[in-house]
Amino acid sequence: MINIPITKLLFLDIETVGVQPDWKSLESNRPELAFQFQNYHDWFQKRFPEDADKPVGDMFVNRAALVPEFARIACISVAFVTDKGEVKMQSFSDPDEKKLLQDTQKLLYRVGELGFHLCGHNVKGFDIPMMAKRMIMNGIMPPKILPGHDTKPWEIKALDTKEVWQYGGYGSIASLELMCVCLGVESSKTMEVTGNKVHDAFWVKKDIEGIVKYCEKDVSVLIDVIKKLNELK
Repeated sequence: MINIPITKLLFLDIETVGVQPDWKSLESNRPELAFQFQNYHDWFQKRFPEDADKPVGDMFVNRAALVPEFARIACISVAFVTDKGEVKMQSFSDPDEKKLLQDTQKLLYRVGELGFHLCGHNVKGFDIPMMAKRMIMNGIMPPKILPGHDTKPWEIKALDTKEVWQYGGYGSIASLELMCVCLGVESSKTMEVTGNKVHDAFWVKKDIEGIVKYCEKDVSVLIDVIKKLNELK
């Protein structure tokens, strides 16, 4: 079902947080960006109706991590499977986002030259554009393995497990957690730090280690999912 050898996949997951700890900090440290967030508040309300009645500050804390212009990357975890079946994992979690992205850039250049494909859940819709935009905003050239506006569809070197699970039904639900439950794979959602707690873990609790563990668990889950799909007969 998966035509790319598992040894040529770079499994990847990222964790993001709001670019500032809270709304007050954003207004104080990045007033122009705070002004832009207010301009897009209506967009956020339509996109996330469950938070539509909450103050703009709550919307920022709850949702800014999902939009590259108002987010920053807290952790990038990657892994590959060797010819012997060993899993090699590496995480980038430097508190300096630019340093984190520079280290990631170097790795992505190397794996691109070695003919790897990126593999992640919604990697095309979230991880890739998030990494590319945050690199650009930090003055870093995105590596060619991150497809851009002029990348032809057949040139995209990315295997998106969300697309795999949707199986052409693009209106269907396809969360990684649901996919794991259906395939009998243990998900990462039972951990202390999960997606909706990453902002607090990063800015308030300073629990970088917990974020890294959660990110790495998601990468391990991706490997288990691909192995399951490769076992189909």
